[in-house]
Amino acid sequence: MAFITEWVTQIILFLLLALVTDLLLPASSFRKYIKLVVGLLLILVFLQPVFKLFDVDMDQFFTREMNRWNDQAEVESMKNSIEEKKKEIQASQRAYILEQMAVQLENEVKEELMNDHNVEIQNFSFQFKTDAEVNLEGLKSLNITLAETNKQEAGSDEVEEIVIDLNQQPKDQEGEQSLDAVRSYLSSAWDIPEDQLILQWEGGVQ
Repeated sequence: MAFITEWVTQIILFLLLALVTDLLLPASSFRKYIKLVVGLLLILVFLQPVFKLFDVDMDQFFTREMNRWNDQAEVESMKNSIEEKKKEIQASQRAYILEQMAVQLENEVKEELMNDHNVEIQNFSFQFKTDAEVNLEGLKSLNITLAETNKQEAGSDEVEEIVIDLNQQPKDQEGEQSLDAVRSYLSSAWDIPEDQLILQWEGGVQ
């Protein structure tokens, strides 16, 4: 009779413990594994009289099962850690590739832009097609920020001659034509379609 009372008490306590554990568990990938283990342990508690009948050591059995569950939890945690490290490495590799691409593209046109168009590249922003590799073939668009090159040396006392021409085009039209000329040159130099090149002056789109 004492065994039955102890058995029922263990069932009630275990059900209360399982309920509290379920309420405290965060929503994560471990939740389903914990619920599975709790369910198996509850079944084992119900089968305790059978184990008692066959003289099975419940403490040793529970210890072995808990150790097995802990091993599974450690494996899952290790997998998550490896996946995070993998993503960090991929992000670092992507950033390095983009930096090298930007340096290479700028070096190819830097001198020509300064001499013929009086501009220099300030920044690159790459956009790639979905699931495409990080290269020019997978390029969706390339945003380029430009700035006018100041050829006049600092400290020079020379005063630029001012010429007033009533037929001169407005400044914004000149800027658009300048960007069109630069876009055409960059498209030819890099072998990238003009519609993929988005140019803007430093400080705002022209």
